[in-house]
Formats: sequence, structure tokens, C-alpha cells
Amino acid sequence: MPRIATFALACLAASPAFADWDKAKLDAGIKSIEQAAKGRVGVALLDLRDRKSWSHRGAEPFPLQSVFKLPLAIAVLQAVEAGKLKLDQKITVTRNDLSLYHSPLARAFKGERNDYTLRDLLTRSTGESDNTAADLLLRLIGGPQVLTAMLKDGGVPGISVDRYERVFQPEILGLPGYAWDQPIDTAAFSKAVQAIPAAQRRKTLEATLKDKRDAASPDASAAFLEALARGNWLREPAHTALLDKIIVETKSGPQRIRAGLPQGARFAHKTGLGPSADGLNHATNDIGIVTLPDGRRFVIAVYLAGSQASAEAREAAHAAVARLAVESLR
Repeated sequence: MPRIATFALACLAASPAFADWDKAKLDAGIKSIEQAAKGRVGVALLDLRDRKSWSHRGAEPFPLQSVFKLPLAIAVLQAVEAGKLKLDQKITVTRNDLSLYHSPLARAFKGERNDYTLRDLLTRSTGESDNTAADLLLRLIGGPQVLTAMLKDGGVPGISVDRYERVFQPEILGLPGYAWDQPIDTAAFSKAVQAIPAAQRRKTLEATLKDKRDAASPDASAAFLEALARGNWLREPAHTALLDKIIVETKSGPQRIRAGLPQGARFAHKTGLGPSADGLNHATNDIGIVTLPDGRRFVIAVYLAGSQASAEAREAAHAAVARLAVESLR
């Protein structure tokens, strides 16, 4: 089970009133949102005071994409608390360690070796969704299986992390993943992706939507977030506060859930975004903890998989779910 912490996130100030969900309103509203999203939408909502909940496709698995970097941050901080790692320790990163896709660290990398602190890598992975930083952290804690075991031991078996970014991202497009001692030529990788016929890329990507690896259900995500909101994953208040600061200050996904929340709401969250092939998007995700201006608090997990809508429409679906959730919280 999650370890009990002596400190909870700032968003857990006392809630003033009983809360419940207007489930009829939610059931009606999600149908039109899913239709507009042109894909499979999964949602889980859980009120943090009274534990009233609602979900749509709540038990179905959805591709995680970068959402996995939030539980990864907890696993890293647990390793710090166990004395296995230190936040100020130096981590040497070589050019062979650089990963694929979104990685400001890789873009700014100079020479063959650079040193970063563990704290820096944690902030880059969680706050900036840096793939290189995430792969390095995942390797430091012992690999994907260690992260999945942490979640299972913490009472959240419905989230599975199975591959590094450098393996997962090529494989969902039908290409071989990269080993750790194998340098990644991003230009060559892009050419290899483009060499695959568009229809074949789409077919491969569509098939991965049924893969239960590197996936999470909305209900499991809500359980994970509830434990996070209650401060149960970590022992040290300073570590919980550090993670809270990172996920509140992240600039990721401003047009997703955040765009549907009222002005003054506090949102601590992690997004995920997958590639598109021939008009089919792998995943557009956002999960987090909401504190409304009146003090009401709830967790929200929104997954959108296999959408054929534009990026703007996919993000608008997230915002619409957030508005619907706020309007339905009685």
C-alpha cells in the first residue's frame, strides 16, 4: 500500500461542503464530447472529500504516453527516501543516452558528455516532459518493471509501464527500438518513419491501441491521483512539496483540462501526447488534481485514444470534459 506521509499537497486544504456528481448530466455530456473527439474517450472523476466518483470507459486500458512520467517522479523520490539516490548527485549523460522526440535536453546537448543533477533531470522529465531525462531516470530506478511494481504495491495495478521511450516510440510505428548502448540518429529515424507507407503506419499505430503494455485505465489513474493528493506516496514533506511545485508550474497542455477550469482554479497535472499517422492520433492525455476557487477538490483523468480529429479538436475535448465536470459537481 502507499506509504503514509505527514504532509499533503497544498491543494488539500479543508473542503467546505459535501459534494457529489450529477451523473445524469455527465452521462449525457460525455456522449457529445466523444463524438466530437472522433476517438475513444476515457474519463474518471473522484471527489477528494467524499470520494464520490464517476467514470466513462473507466476500466478500459488507454495508452499512457508521457503520463507515465508522473508516477516515475514518485518512484525516483522514493529511491531518494530509501537512500539509493540523492537529489543533488551528479548524473553524467552521454550522447548515446539521448532519446527520441520531445527532449530539450537533447537539443541543447553539447559535446559528448554533460553532467546534470538528479533534481534537474526530475524537473525536466516531469515538468518539461523530456524523454531523455525520463529514460535516464527510469534506468536509474531499475527499469520499467520497478515502476510498475511500485504502482501495484501501492494498490494501483491498472497502470503498467513496460518500455523505455527509446523502445516504445519506434515500436508503435513498426520500427525496432533502440538499445541503451545504441546511439540514436534522429534524422535517420525520421527518414525511416517517413519511408513506411502512410497506410501501413496508421495500421500499425491502430493495432497498438489494443496493447495493454504502457497503458492505464482512467479508474486506476484516479486511484493513483487520490493517493498523490493525500500525500500517501512519499514520507518526506519536502519531496511531496517539490513534486507538487513541478506539476503545478508545468506549462504543458494549456488548452486541455486547464482551459476548461474556472479562473483561479489550481491544477497539478501531467499530460501525454502520442504521434499521428495518416490522420490517426495515438493518444492525447491529461490527468491531475483540481482545486476550485471555492475549495472543492477532485481528481480528473482524461484519455483520448485513436482520434481522427485535429490537435485543436482533441484538446478542446479535454477542456469540454473539464467544464462538464465542474458544472456537474454539486
